[in-house]
Amino acid sequence: MIPLRLELTNFLSYRKTTVLDFNGVHLACISGLNGAGKSSLLDAITWALFGKSRSRSDDDVVNRIAARNGDLAEVRFVFELEECVYRVVRQKQPGRTSLLELQMATGDDEWRALSEGGVRQTQAAIEALLRMNFDTFINASFFLQGQADEFTTKTPGKRKEILADLLSVNRWDKYREAAGERRKQEQEKLLVLDARLDEIGAELDEQEQREADLAEAQEALAQASERLRDKEKLLEQMRRVEAAIKQQKQQVQNLRESLTTAEARLSRLQQTRAQRQKERETYQALLDDAQQIVAQHEAWQEAEADLQRWQEKAEKFGRLQAERHQHQLVLERERSTLQQRARELQRQAQRVTEMRQEESGLREALAESDEQLRKLDEQLEELSQREEEWHEARAALQNMEAQRQVRQQELARLQREAQRITELREEQQTVTRNLDAATKALADAEAQAEALEQKNERLMQALAERDSLQTQQPRLRQEMDELNERRQKLSVETEGACPLCGQSLTEAHRREVLADVEATGKENADQYRANRQRLESLEGEIAELNKAVRNRDRLQREVQSQRQRQATAQARLDEIQRALAVWEEDGSERLTALQEQLADDTAIKEKQLEVADLGKDVQRKRELEEKQRKQQKRRSDAEARLAEIERATGEWEEQGKEALAQAEEQLEAEAYGAEAREALAEIDERIEALGYDEEAHAAARETRRRLAPAPARYQELKQAEAAVKPLEDTLADLAQDIDEQHETVTRITEQHEEATAQLEALSEDGGNLPQVEKEVTDLREQEVSAHRRVGAAQQRLAVLDDLRQKRKQEQARRAELTRLIERLQRLEKACGRDGVQALLIEQALPEIEEDANELLERLTGGDMRVSFETQRELKTRDELAETLDIRISDVAGERPYENFSGGEQFRVNFAVRLALSRILARRAGARLQTLVIDEGFGSQDPQGRQRLVEAINTIHEDFARILVITHISELRDAFPSRIEVEKTPAGSQVTVY
Repeated sequence: MIPLRLELTNFLSYRKTTVLDFNGVHLACISGLNGAGKSSLLDAITWALFGKSRSRSDDDVVNRIAARNGDLAEVRFVFELEECVYRVVRQKQPGRTSLLELQMATGDDEWRALSEGGVRQTQAAIEALLRMNFDTFINASFFLQGQADEFTTKTPGKRKEILADLLSVNRWDKYREAAGERRKQEQEKLLVLDARLDEIGAELDEQEQREADLAEAQEALAQASERLRDKEKLLEQMRRVEAAIKQQKQQVQNLRESLTTAEARLSRLQQTRAQRQKERETYQALLDDAQQIVAQHEAWQEAEADLQRWQEKAEKFGRLQAERHQHQLVLERERSTLQQRARELQRQAQRVTEMRQEESGLREALAESDEQLRKLDEQLEELSQREEEWHEARAALQNMEAQRQVRQQELARLQREAQRITELREEQQTVTRNLDAATKALADAEAQAEALEQKNERLMQALAERDSLQTQQPRLRQEMDELNERRQKLSVETEGACPLCGQSLTEAHRREVLADVEATGKENADQYRANRQRLESLEGEIAELNKAVRNRDRLQREVQSQRQRQATAQARLDEIQRALAVWEEDGSERLTALQEQLADDTAIKEKQLEVADLGKDVQRKRELEEKQRKQQKRRSDAEARLAEIERATGEWEEQGKEALAQAEEQLEAEAYGAEAREALAEIDERIEALGYDEEAHAAARETRRRLAPAPARYQELKQAEAAVKPLEDTLADLAQDIDEQHETVTRITEQHEEATAQLEALSEDGGNLPQVEKEVTDLREQEVSAHRRVGAAQQRLAVLDDLRQKRKQEQARRAELTRLIERLQRLEKACGRDGVQALLIEQALPEIEEDANELLERLTGGDMRVSFETQRELKTRDELAETLDIRISDVAGERPYENFSGGEQFRVNFAVRLALSRILARRAGARLQTLVIDEGFGSQDPQGRQRLVEAINTIHEDFARILVITHISELRDAFPSRIEVEKTPAGSQVTVY
């Protein structure tokens, strides 16, 4: 993946749309102050591609100002992949779901959509296209701050964890956990199965007791059935008597309810009569005051008519007053407008007077400026010739300095080369000794490796034999169990059919078959014991062989390492000899010549003095030119102001003076608002003709208020006159109903007393029916319980046959379950850290080692190599332990990591980290074309920074894009391209240099 273009809007510190074009950028430094937004560019790339960044949620990537305004954040990222150009567009508005698009370029600014149905599907399409997820992309393409030496400086155990995380082999932990969980489940099943087998055995031992329980239950059932029949006959007779009592009780209850209903109706009739009598008394009181009520009602009608007349006049008066107010407002507005116009004209007259006073001073300033400009032109013409001479002298000086600098650089190079030649002569002796040691170590390692190969072949044979014997043992055990069961059946003397084959069985035939079975069983037992002894012997031999061949991989790596060490030492010797020959031929003489040339610097010092003298005149010319520009601006400003004064005074003489006089005259004579004044006079006449009296209107309202209750009283009188006659008729009817209800209550009371006496007589003849019913219920439950006991006893006896068959099935199932648990235990161990995971890491290490050494070859000129060791011998016992040690060697031999210099350590760290990135990309099926180093200089001293720049320049041809982020200003010029990030009030901005 090669970045081509990045466009950000409202993303983190980037407010306005910012475009970063990567075209033409191969190796670039992204620089700026802390907090300017450098790392936000990387966040934009990862957020566009994977929807992830350093922010905790998508809402946090939206610029805070944009979020408050409800604007959305958008990132458009264009990149090249396998000669095709793609564009990813991701948008986010706070509180809403992100939008994601994937497009492919089909022409100039033409794109074809590759987006899927939803964000998840489109995200999956992007990751499939890149062949990387977020974690792989970050670990492969990004060198984050402080992580360059994270792998090399950790403990061996921690290195394994880091490598497992990077290679994603720790996903086998999930398989191990799944196998362990399944094993625990199967072991729980085995425990349950063992408990079930114990239960089955216990039940089979209870056959005689269960037969006795069945006989006892059948006897108890017969006794319970006989007692129940006798008690049911007595219950039937008592229920017939109880039915007659219930019928009589119902009759008594019905009469009691009828009596209650009749008494309640009598009470309601009496209450209704009392209410109607009270209403009649109320209406009679109103009829007695009829003459006074009628008189008050007539007075109220007269007051209502008088108030209505005054109300009409008040409404007309209000409308006239509103109309009069409108005309008054018009008159006031016209007077105010005229006064404002007069004030404005007066201020204009004052300004014109002030301008006439300013005009004379401006004309004097113009004359003075013309004189000063003339003098400046004369002086500048003289200094122009001196400036041309300064340019020529400076160019000559720069040429002389450049030539001297080239010679100084060459001299420094030759001096370093001379020092290196001295070091090479010393190194030549060391490398020769290292070559001899490597040759001897290689011969020893090859001999040990050949011996281990033979042991490994024997180990494979022993493992195959052990697996074959382990497969035979369960089959032999099953055959032995079957033969033992057949022997037990034949050992019992029986007549008739054979218990095994069903044929007729004689005593001679039984003994013959029994001998046959015993012989076969003994043969299987002997074979089983022999296999077991052989397995024990093989286990010991396999353990010894395993212990021995564990060093096989280490020895193979040692052979390879010593061969490489031998080749490296020989190549280094050849290289040293070539370098010494070249130096003796040309370098020494050239060094002496350059030292003589640089010793004489007279000419360059004279030229420097000449440039300095001319530079003073050039600086004076710059000062005079600036003074000339300021004088010209003052003259232009004065001319513009004079033109403005002439225009303003002319306009005042033509129009303003006369307009001021007219306005003042109109105000003094009140010559404005003629129509409004006429309308006001007409309205005043209409108000006077209306004759509205506010006090009389108020008196009419008070009179009507005082008589307000009269209409209601009049209505009540009319209702009373209409209601008196129907009330008298109703009272008469109620008196008759009350007399009839008294008779009904008396009659029902007599019937209730008679029915109660009959019920008491029947109750004396009844027995204790609930007691008898309870006894019958208890007897029925006893009978049912007895039936259950009989059925349960029969079932418990019958189930024993099924249990015998079930026990055989469960025993076979237990054997299968035991084999499954053993397989799961082996699978759990295989998926653990020392199983498949260790194997995958060991498979990856040679690839990482090869890439790291290829990089070290370029970074150190072949002087250093690195190797990984996954096993080491324990000091306390003769065994091997799993580890992940890093072995580093140079022309002087192998040394611990801490014994190398800071520069050497850095080169190892850089090579190992970049090798890890390469293997991650290859494992993902992608090419590593872009490398980003985020703040990689911050933790380095000046020498470390220089080493990092050199390392990047060494490997820059391996990548299409390399971006280095730093806030250190002195490193900005160390790279061919620079991307400057600046924080402004309008948000972060990006400039490419």
